[in-house]
Amino acid sequence: MELSCYDQSGSIFASPAFLNLTAVFIILAAFAVAQLIAMSRADSLVQFQPAPIQPAN
Repeated sequence: MELSCYDQSGSIFASPAFLNLTAVFIILAAFAVAQLIAMSRADSLVQFQPAPIQPAN
């Protein structure tokens, strides 16, 4: 009698639950990358703002 804790008939990488979880992580990673890009662009826009014009004396 063989005791087994997993199903040997298929791979865990082909299971629908694993694919769904992978898809969720890919979507979250894409949102994180988009957020980092947006923050980077906002920081660069602040750095490149022109200096205020000083009134002539």
